[in-house]
Amino acid sequence: MSGEGRELKGAEATGPIQNVLRTMDFWRRATGIYASYKGAQTRDWMMRQQGKDRATIEAEVPPMSPKQARESIQRELGVDDLGEVFEWIDLEKPLGSASVSQVHKAQLKRFPKSELKLVAKKRGHLQHTEHEVQEGDGAWDVCNMHGISMAELQKWNKGLNLTKVHEGQLLKVPRLASLNFLNSNGLKMKSPSPSDRKGKKSLVIGEGAAAAVINAIAAGEAPADGMVAVKIQYPNALPVMGLDLGNLRALGFYIGKTELKFDLVSAVDELDKQIRLEFDFIREARVMDSIASHLSGVAKRISVPRSVPGLVTPRLLVMSLLDGVPLTEAGRSMEGLSERTQKMGKRRILKRISEAYGRMIFGEGLFQADGHPGNILVRNGGNIGLLDYGQSKQLSDHHRVTYAKLVLALNKGDRAAIAKGLADLGVETGPTDLKTLADMSYSMFDTVGKLDPFGNENSDSKVTVAITNFPPDMFFIMRVVQLLRGMSSGMDIYNFSCVDQWAPFARDTMKKLDPSYNSGGGILKRLICLPLSLVPGLA
Repeated sequence: MSGEGRELKGAEATGPIQNVLRTMDFWRRATGIYASYKGAQTRDWMMRQQGKDRATIEAEVPPMSPKQARESIQRELGVDDLGEVFEWIDLEKPLGSASVSQVHKAQLKRFPKSELKLVAKKRGHLQHTEHEVQEGDGAWDVCNMHGISMAELQKWNKGLNLTKVHEGQLLKVPRLASLNFLNSNGLKMKSPSPSDRKGKKSLVIGEGAAAAVINAIAAGEAPADGMVAVKIQYPNALPVMGLDLGNLRALGFYIGKTELKFDLVSAVDELDKQIRLEFDFIREARVMDSIASHLSGVAKRISVPRSVPGLVTPRLLVMSLLDGVPLTEAGRSMEGLSERTQKMGKRRILKRISEAYGRMIFGEGLFQADGHPGNILVRNGGNIGLLDYGQSKQLSDHHRVTYAKLVLALNKGDRAAIAKGLADLGVETGPTDLKTLADMSYSMFDTVGKLDPFGNENSDSKVTVAITNFPPDMFFIMRVVQLLRGMSSGMDIYNFSCVDQWAPFARDTMKKLDPSYNSGGGILKRLICLPLSLVPGLA
């Protein structure tokens, strides 16, 4: 990983020769990994029989040097001096780094109240741009591309039936107040004109990013304390990532045919599509701000950063800074507490993380799809913070309803309904029975599932039925569930069911989107299924 991190940052990372060398290196490493994988299966199985857990290894990508980071941020903001935008920025020690970007802590430049009042009238407003629908795209594809919910798209296109969009149609989409947008719309505060000098109040700020900072502060759209996180993308990261994904697809095709009995190619294709969107930080800012608004009602339990208007470019994102301890380090902060208190604290954290995903998936269908422990903070009082919205997904109403039906079937333990729910989602399997289908569904879509679609061949939990087709839109939901299951296991909580927690959210989705669910027939049907002792007059 460290070598890969270095490749991502150098200008020499791309080119025909480098691509060939990287591909050769990928297959050299993949062959070694596959060979060791086969040998490790038996060892891991034996370790589990002894009650041992496999160690978790986190690979750290080496960050850009302070000089590289400074040059990249200056280039994106269009300034020669970062002091025009920040009081200070820590370039020596990034808050975090990954394969796409790294994040630095900073404080926005401070201004006197008198200057802020003068600027208040000059603030930029959110406007719209137009998106031309492409062949084969629907409204949900437009939402996913621009990082907005269907409700937001409908708000900008009032009176338009979004279920019947067609190729070439122009749809209005909100345009984030990015730096380029504000610059093109004349957001600048230069030296005063001669007429301004005659006793009138004037302001000398500059233009571009410098003007954007005071604009955001004056509008109340920047953190009150000025504390922000600055996310900067590595140069040449996208072409290198694309090359790796192409190699991964080929490897996935082979593994899916020989080992996992799972439609891995569809999963890699969906990952490829979403990861490419991850390189557009303007889209990420829209997703983050939209989810922050959706979850504002539960902000005391779940926190989401917000972007600073005007300080966003396709490769740079300035957002409010969330304090807290990474989930990977939360255990250490509990040392010294009683065992009972630790268990209660861990369960509260897990429930709130799961609640956040339940609300995102079933509320608007727009959710953060990269919820590994490094992207989750534990804050005061058990509040959790969700970071990194580069990998995100917008579900269609159809998929929200069909998934809600499956969750409710899993919650009831109705095997026939579970089998139908899988089929309605588009999951196709080889010949099997209802019990195996139900067990497989719990393994993929609930944290208490016993079977493991990716388990080793010697394990009793290995899925034996082949999954011949898996809907791409469901891949990231399954990924979220598997991440929650990993957290549950890491916290030694083995009786937590995300399905049970999500059932009320699924019912709300059905009430909103499925007219038959609220019909008299539906109510009567549910009454018929009740025990007689619970029906008035029939006890």
